[in-house]
Amino acid sequence: MSLSPRTHLLAGLACVLLALAGCAADEAPGPAIPEPPPLPPLSCAVDQDCPDPAIFFCDTVASRCEPACRIRTDCARERRGQQYALPQCDDSPLGCQCDMSRCMPAVCAADADCAGYAGTVCRDGACIPAPAAETAAACEVTPDVVVGRPGLSMVFHVWARDARGAPVVPRAGVTWQARSREVTGGGEGVRATFVLAEPGVERDAVEARVGNVTCRARVTVLPAEVPPGGVRVLAVDELTGRPLPLATVAVSNAAGVVTASAVTGPEGAAWVPATGEVSLSVFHADYGYLTLAGHDATGTRDLRLALRRNPLDRFGGVRGTFADPKAPEVASLRLALTGLALPGLPSDAAPQTLLGPEREVQVGAGSSRSPLRLPSSVAIWLAGTPPLEVAAPGVAGVCDAPLADVLEPELGVRTGACGTRVAWALTGELPLRQVPLTGLQQGGDALLLLGRVLPWSQTFESTVLRDTRFTLASTPLGASGEPDLAAVEFSRTESFAEGGVRLAFPFAVRVPALPRFRGLYLNRAYVLATVQAPGRGRVPLGLGAAPNLNPRDPNTDWVDNRLGGPGLILLRMAPAHGGLEGQPYRLVVSATSGPRDEDAASAVATTTLLADLAGPTFDPPGARPVELRTAFLQLPEDARYNFDTATYGGLAGRQFRADVDAKATLVRVVFTTRSGRRWTVVATPQQAREGLRVPRVPAPFEDRTYSGDLEGSRASLLVEVLTVTADTAPGDGLGPARLAAAEGPGWERLGDLTRAMASLDVGRPEVAWLFPELEGQRLVRGSAVRVRVTGFRVGPSTGPGSPVDGQVRLVLRGGTGCEGTVLTGDQAVPKGDGEVELQLPPGCSGTGVRLVAELADPAGIPLRPPVTAVRGVDIP
Repeated sequence: MSLSPRTHLLAGLACVLLALAGCAADEAPGPAIPEPPPLPPLSCAVDQDCPDPAIFFCDTVASRCEPACRIRTDCARERRGQQYALPQCDDSPLGCQCDMSRCMPAVCAADADCAGYAGTVCRDGACIPAPAAETAAACEVTPDVVVGRPGLSMVFHVWARDARGAPVVPRAGVTWQARSREVTGGGEGVRATFVLAEPGVERDAVEARVGNVTCRARVTVLPAEVPPGGVRVLAVDELTGRPLPLATVAVSNAAGVVTASAVTGPEGAAWVPATGEVSLSVFHADYGYLTLAGHDATGTRDLRLALRRNPLDRFGGVRGTFADPKAPEVASLRLALTGLALPGLPSDAAPQTLLGPEREVQVGAGSSRSPLRLPSSVAIWLAGTPPLEVAAPGVAGVCDAPLADVLEPELGVRTGACGTRVAWALTGELPLRQVPLTGLQQGGDALLLLGRVLPWSQTFESTVLRDTRFTLASTPLGASGEPDLAAVEFSRTESFAEGGVRLAFPFAVRVPALPRFRGLYLNRAYVLATVQAPGRGRVPLGLGAAPNLNPRDPNTDWVDNRLGGPGLILLRMAPAHGGLEGQPYRLVVSATSGPRDEDAASAVATTTLLADLAGPTFDPPGARPVELRTAFLQLPEDARYNFDTATYGGLAGRQFRADVDAKATLVRVVFTTRSGRRWTVVATPQQAREGLRVPRVPAPFEDRTYSGDLEGSRASLLVEVLTVTADTAPGDGLGPARLAAAEGPGWERLGDLTRAMASLDVGRPEVAWLFPELEGQRLVRGSAVRVRVTGFRVGPSTGPGSPVDGQVRLVLRGGTGCEGTVLTGDQAVPKGDGEVELQLPPGCSGTGVRLVAELADPAGIPLRPPVTAVRGVDIP
C-alpha cells in the first residue's frame, strides 16, 4: 500500500487508514457491555494516597484514584472485596481484562469466546443470544452480476438485514442453490462456490435463502469456443461485475504500434486478430485504461479484464455526525477518522477519494480558537464543545434501492451514480497533557505519533455502518480545469454516535528487516489490522507504528521498554463487528521513506506485506508477537520511463524499464492525469527488466501518459512491484496472464491475492516561479530569482547510479546583455522545500525580459518532453 504521511496531524493518518474500511450496528438486542460507574471521589497526588496501591493507582492527570491491576484476577470482587468491587467487571459475562494496568470490560472476538454461555454468539464484541435466520427481512448477494465462460469458479457471499435495516449474521439457516443450467454448485453458510457451466444469456442463476427471504445473482455464460487466429477479451466493471460495452480492445506490436482493434458488444466481449507476443489494451473514456504488455496471444486466447471507473469524474459520499458528550474533567481532544470502504489495492483509489477536499476548521473554545486545515473526512475538536461534522467520500459500486437523485438503481449502477460501502469511524479522546505537541511541528509525522500513542490508550473505539448507500454526482471543473471536488454536496447523513466497539486487543507484530531506499534504511513502519467486507472493501480495525531512526538500521526502534526489543510494534485493534463477524482478518505491514526535509522533491517509497491473521489476541506486553515469516520486497528505485516518442536517456520512445525483486510476480506502471484519469500497464518482472513499450493510443482516446493540461506535459508516475499468489496455494505465484485468463482467479481479485508489494510514487517533475511572483514585475539588476521544483531531485551528479535527477537551467530571452544567457543551479536551498535560487547577471536589463526556467538532466540536457515555467520581467 502506498503510505505518504503528511506533516500535520490528521491528513497523514487518513492517508494510511484510506483503503480500508469498517463495521456496523447491533444485529439483535442483547446484553451490552456495562459502562463503568462513577468513580468514588478519592483525590490523590501519588499511588500511596489511594486505599490500596496494589489495586489502585493515582491518575495524576485527573488527580484521583483509579482502579488498577497487574493480572486479570485483580479486577474481580474476590480480590477487591465488596467495598472496591467493580460492577462493570463482575456483572459482565466476560468479566474484565487487565489492560495496561486498568480493569476494562472484556470484549469477545469469536463465537468460541462465548462457548461458556449456552445459546450465545459473539456480536459487536458481546455475547448475545444467537440470532435466528428468520429475523432477516432482506438479503443481498455479492457479486450480484457475473459474466464469464464455462469453467469460471466464483465465490458468492450473502449479506442479511432485519426489518430495521440492521445487519443479521445468523449462526445457521443460510442455504444456496443453482436456479439455472448456467451454473453448478450450492451449499450452506454465508458464502458458497458456483462454477459457470452451460452458455446462456443473463438470468437469475444463483439463489441464497436466509430464513424466509431469498436473493439472487444474475449470470451470463459466454460460448466456450474462441475463433482461431485471435483472442477474445471480456471487459467488465471491476466493482460491479457488469459487462462493459463499447470499449475498444486494441492489439499492439513490440514497437507499440496498434495492429488491430475491435469494439465490445452488449455482453462486454470482443474478438481481435492476434498471434504471438502482443500487447492487449482496453480503452474506454469513462474507465481507466488497462494494458497487458507482452501477452502470448497464442497461449492464452480467452481473457477476462476488469476496469475501474475514472475516480474523479463523479464524486460523492456521506456526511457523518458524532455524539456531543459532556465536558470531561480534564481538558481533552476528541479525534475522529472516517471513511467509506475502498475495495482493491489502496493505490487504486485517488488520494482525493481517500481524504476528501481540505477545509479550514476552528479548534478550541470561546475566544481561544485556532484554525487548522483538515481533510473533510477527519475531525478534531475540544471535548465538551460541539463536535465537527465530516464528509467521507466513496467509490461507485452497487445499490439495490432507490436513492435521492437515483430513482432507478440498475441505471445508477451502470452509470456510476451510486454505491454501497461500509461507513466507518475511528474515534478516541486524549488528554491535552498526553498529546506531544512536537508531533504537529513542520516535518513531524503525526501518523507515526498517533500509531505510537493509540496502542497504549483504552479510549479508542470503532463505530461502523455496514450497508451505507450513497450517490455520486458529476464533478464540475474549477477555473484551473481540474475537478472541483469541494463544490459537490453529499446528500446523505449518517450518525456515528452509537454502536462503538472498543479497540480491546493490544498485541505485538515482529516487523521483518526493513529494506534500503537510496542507500538509507526506510525510516518508519506502520501496522494496520483489517477485516475484509466482500463487495464493500477492507475495514481498518487497529493501528500501531514505530520509527527507525535510533539507530537507522534494518529494525524499527525499541520505542517502549515494555516490549521485548527492537523490531516489535504494538498495535491495538477491535474485533470484527457490525455484521462483519466471521470475515477473515488481515494484517497490513508497511515501511516507508516518509517525509524527508533534506529532499522535499524525493519520490515516496513504500514496501508492504499483507498477511492473514487468525484473529485478535490480548497480549499487552507483546510476549507472543505475530511472526510474518516473510521478507519485504525490494524497492524498484531504478525504474525509468521515456515519455518522449524518440530515443532519450538510453530508452527507446515510450519505453519503461526497471530492475525488480526476483520474488515479484507482477509489475504495474500507473500513469495519472491531472483530472485523475489513469492508464495501468501490467507486465511480468522479466519484461520490466528487459524493457517494454507503452502502446500508442488509438483515436479518439486521450494519451494518458501525458497530463492533459498542456501539450507534452507528463502524467504522474507510480511503479508497483507485487507478489500475487493463488488463495488455494499460497506458494503458487500468479502473473498477468494467469490472472487475466477467462477461467482464472480474476483481475478484480488482485487486491485479495496480493501478499507483498513495493511501490515508488515518482509523481511528475514540475518547476514553478516563487520570485518574481508576478508577470511583468520589476527587478533590480543582478537580482536573485527563485523557483520551486517538485517531483525532481536537484543536485550535482556523482556518476552512474547517481540518486539525483538533474538541475535547473535558466535561459534569458530579450533585453540588453541577456539574450541567450544560460544559468544553471544544482543545489537546492537548505530547508527550502525544493527551492533553487539563481543570480541574474548584473549586465542584463530591458523591458519584457523572458526568464525561462527548465529542468535538465545531470548533463545539462533539457528533459524531453520539456518541463518549463516562464516569467516576464522588466529590469530598468
